[in-house]
Amino acid sequence: MPVALSDPTSTAPDRRPQRKNSDRKKRSDGDSQNIEKICERLLGERVASMQYPGGRSRRSFRLLLQNNNSVIVSIRPARVRAKTERRILRELSAKDAPVPSLLANDGRNLLIQEEIAGERLAQAMHHQDEARVEEVLDGALTSLSQAHRAGSESGFDTRLNVLGGSFEWLVGFLDRPAVIGNILEVPAPRPKLAQLESLLAVRTPRFIKWDARPGNAIVRADGKVFWFDWEHCGTRNRLDDMAWLLADEFVPDFPEAEERLIEKHVASFADDLSVDEAKHYLSAYGAFHLSVRLGLICKYKMQGDWWNHDYCVDRDKVGVTWECMQRVCRRGERWARRNPYTEPLADWFTAIGDHFAAEMLEESVHIR
Repeated sequence: MPVALSDPTSTAPDRRPQRKNSDRKKRSDGDSQNIEKICERLLGERVASMQYPGGRSRRSFRLLLQNNNSVIVSIRPARVRAKTERRILRELSAKDAPVPSLLANDGRNLLIQEEIAGERLAQAMHHQDEARVEEVLDGALTSLSQAHRAGSESGFDTRLNVLGGSFEWLVGFLDRPAVIGNILEVPAPRPKLAQLESLLAVRTPRFIKWDARPGNAIVRADGKVFWFDWEHCGTRNRLDDMAWLLADEFVPDFPEAEERLIEKHVASFADDLSVDEAKHYLSAYGAFHLSVRLGLICKYKMQGDWWNHDYCVDRDKVGVTWECMQRVCRRGERWARRNPYTEPLADWFTAIGDHFAAEMLEESVHIR
């Protein structure tokens, strides 16, 4: 496994299809019984059943209670992150921010949250036309900005850790195209690194979600978007969250809608920057974030075939699909070309798409 392609911007777990393992299943069954007892004690309600919308490998699942209500249970691998998430959910909910309410916890790793009825943002955009995609992304950006403001009002700008604040992190982030290019033998041209290091450094840290992917948001029937999974939040530049959302591989590629959304919302994420400065930052950060997503796709594609696209959307996996890879390359070319510091990478994104197209053609010839 090419470790060099791992995501340097996130500590979230891998989202790849899991192989069956009877020993793991036995352990999971034992864990499930214990978790049921803990949740029944915390909620004062009997559990009717457990469901795993993201698969049994995930540590978040749905509990159906005998009173016909349902809740979401998450078990975080690190207590410090569970503690942070408890604090986030409590204080943001108190400000009516678009997050689930925290119903109970065990004081350690387990959190019980209200279930927001709806569908994941990635699912809400899947197979939809430009108007619908723009509508739900508009709601997602609006609610994400509301969460930012609520977090800042709660003092999280100074109470949480700075993310991506070290020079080493920034160098690793900017090195993604070179790493991918070396592995695929499609060399990446050198962007203007000195200017980018200055542009993308942390200015005044502000509260952000950080893992603001469409898979971490729910669209209710009334169109309101709620954000969950706050274990990775911290402080940095708010525009980073805008890039995390709009540059995700599961966001359908409608360039005109994208431009309208940026025009409408960029000022809300700009912090101390002017609109033009914010666009300059967003295009550069987004181009490198797209290279990170591309690296994750390449990492798992190198292990075998393309994955099923519907399955990836439904189970919130990395988009190791032909459609997602082509989408990332098209968007990467467009975003890179918007900024003179990243413009040398524009043709490289196109070349990566051509590389996989040629590989796919070669595979089809061999099959025949």
